[in-house]
Amino acid sequence: MIQRKGTQSISYGLSKIYLFLQPIKPKSTFQFGHACRDYSNNTQSDLTTLRRAIGRGNINHARFAYDNLLKQSQQKMDRDVVRKLLLLARHGKHSQDIEFIQNVIRDMKGPLQILPQHFEYHALIFAYGLQQEPEKAYNVLNLMRSDGLEPNIYTYNTLLACYKRANNLDKAESLLDEMKFKKIEPDTVTYNTILHLMLRMDKFDRLFDLYERMDTDTNMAKPDMYTYSTVLDAAAKSGNQEIGNPICDKLLDTNKRKDIDLNIMNNILRFKANTAMHQVLELYYSLADQFPHIRADRVTYNILLDACLKNGNPAKAYMIYGDMKRAALKPDVITYGTLIDAESKVGNLKDALQLFQDMCHELIEPNDRIMTSLVNIAASKKATLKDLDTLVGLMKQFRRSLNLDTRAYNSLMYGLALHGRSKQVQHIYDDVFRDSSCQPDVATFTNLVLAYINDDYLDDAMEIYYTLREHHKKCRDEKTKVKIPIRLDTTFYSTLIASLSRNIDNTKQQYTTDDEYDSSPRLVTAMAIFNDMRPLQIQPTKHTYTAMLHACGQYRDRYVLNQIYQQIKVDLYLDPDIGIYNSLMDAYSRTEDGDTVLEIWQTISKPASTSYVIPDQISVSIVFDSCGHNGLSARAPLIWAWLKRTGFRLNTNNYNSYIECLCRERGRSGWDMAHQLINQEMSIPQKPLHGKPVMDEKTVNTLISFAKKKGFGYNEIEALEEWKLKLRL
Repeated sequence: MIQRKGTQSISYGLSKIYLFLQPIKPKSTFQFGHACRDYSNNTQSDLTTLRRAIGRGNINHARFAYDNLLKQSQQKMDRDVVRKLLLLARHGKHSQDIEFIQNVIRDMKGPLQILPQHFEYHALIFAYGLQQEPEKAYNVLNLMRSDGLEPNIYTYNTLLACYKRANNLDKAESLLDEMKFKKIEPDTVTYNTILHLMLRMDKFDRLFDLYERMDTDTNMAKPDMYTYSTVLDAAAKSGNQEIGNPICDKLLDTNKRKDIDLNIMNNILRFKANTAMHQVLELYYSLADQFPHIRADRVTYNILLDACLKNGNPAKAYMIYGDMKRAALKPDVITYGTLIDAESKVGNLKDALQLFQDMCHELIEPNDRIMTSLVNIAASKKATLKDLDTLVGLMKQFRRSLNLDTRAYNSLMYGLALHGRSKQVQHIYDDVFRDSSCQPDVATFTNLVLAYINDDYLDDAMEIYYTLREHHKKCRDEKTKVKIPIRLDTTFYSTLIASLSRNIDNTKQQYTTDDEYDSSPRLVTAMAIFNDMRPLQIQPTKHTYTAMLHACGQYRDRYVLNQIYQQIKVDLYLDPDIGIYNSLMDAYSRTEDGDTVLEIWQTISKPASTSYVIPDQISVSIVFDSCGHNGLSARAPLIWAWLKRTGFRLNTNNYNSYIECLCRERGRSGWDMAHQLINQEMSIPQKPLHGKPVMDEKTVNTLISFAKKKGFGYNEIEALEEWKLKLRL
């Protein structure tokens, strides 16, 4: 590229033309005869050059040719050439372009001897507006008046467009009042400019009010197709059905269909997508027959894709995506962003990454929104380590060109933390948050500690935790100023405790412990964190207690479980629900304390007048499982009788738990009761009956499994197997 001082860069080919147009400087050997010029021919040549430069849209060449013409003693420039020159110059983006227009208008009054009219001043107003100088554009009105030209409707419309470019609605409305004061009747273009500015500024109520006055006031200019398109766009963005539906009905009337252009059709589709997806699809599939003059473009397909995905129809979305490709329309960043958003909602990182790579293959640069949407999928539990590693690689590749927020990085850290990738999470924290490019929040530190817990580096996790705990205390102290205010909350504690409840050491023998010194290090850590909550004035929630109870059950730690149970009893701020009682029963069942399970069951199965908590179907399954596994099968029939007597709605899982409990009794009497229960009270999958739960594969497998364990005869077991085949389970 060649750069000349005071001009924009031009290609080598154009630079040669530019140099060719420069005046020739005489050399020492220049002969006198060559200096004799035919002024008439040169003037004609410069005028031709000017016309060509205007035709090519090259303002620099046009300005050079104009200056050459102006130097000639004979002028042959007419108003038509001047106007074409100003039409070109008004689109200039530099201050010298405005100066050039001013010079041309001055030259018209002088050497060109062409009296300036409204058109020339409108070009100057337009140029000021393009360069975001609406006040200078307004001052042109005084210049016009000094030359004996009164501003007209076109003047004011041009000036209104300047205020629209500057997003200055107040000045635009003030100018509208000035027009009325000066008896200049606003036309449809005037109101359309105001309406579009209101649309830009999201002033929907004022927009709809102005439109309704246009539509009903006989003294105002009437709406045209551009008006309808603008108002419909506003109705779609604001969800105003009362305004949008009548406009759609009016536009889709048979007599007006020929006037609908692609932009209006896109706005109709965008509006309808919020409430009437079936109409959107009907319009799309009827375009060829009912609107043959309209050909769907990329915007159309993007609207359709977004509508399908927001309405939960991804299959239709990908069919339309196929239509888009068959129409030879290349997807753009909006297309890919919409599809990646859809995959983000269902947590499908693998397919989202494929879309992202397809986009890069098409040389489409990703934006912050797309990368944020992609990174957010990292928090999905469906995300695999392989896909997460791919995502981390993409983050490194595009990080410098994109500006992601704290939430996006938190999602990535959480996804890696779930898999125990402590080194990667620590690297992200060091790379992103230590240099303050993003400010960390409590979720950031939650994910950092979580990563070390899931990687089983408990000492490292607790070291970070203790630092955070002390920082939390400083944040609570009003006298202490901290750079980053981080306050720990119940979500922080519940997340860490829930993670610690996972027994990742499956090599150890599982046994129940009543000794505080024999507790699992992970459970001890969970208890230490839990015990910090009240001193820090952080109230444990039901979820926190549930997480601790689950941890006790996983580690079969009756000692810690009893401590938690006591805290539940004395916690004045806790209102235990059936979820907590179910977690209690499950934990005690896992610690082989069936008697306590039955005590809790008695508490929640009291009459409604004495208990505010009633058992649910999960409670029933837990109590029967506990009776069966903890040698209390004899108590199960009494509970079953109570359930039947009170009309409790039992499901298949409840029956399966009770059947297994009966089968665990010694001998075959319990097994026979279970078999009889299945035949009398359960229905088969092929003929489900109302009020009778449908037996499933587990129901039959339980019977067969215990029949084998109890040493039933070959023929009886064979009969059970044949029965299973008949049931097609």
